[in-house]
Amino acid sequence: MSLSQQDLQKYVGKNVHDAQKELEKQGYEVHLVSTGRYATGCVPPKNVHINADGTVTQDKRAIISFNGDDPERKITFISHD
Repeated sequence: MSLSQQDLQKYVGKNVHDAQKELEKQGYEVHLVSTGRYATGCVPPKNVHINADGTVTQDKRAIISFNGDDPERKITFISHD
């Protein structure tokens, strides 16, 4: 079961790596995007799967943004698609 956007907001302000571990345990594929002087990261296209019965499913993904200049690496924005 996927978390709602509202549920994900509890991670804002927390350490990016702690949140990443927790979300990966829940089955999310996590993409990190660092902002600041040395911005890094990207969000690749969604992986869509067509099952044998014709239903379409996609991986659970979370996109986490954080300020790379912040030594505490706190999450500034999080979303899923």
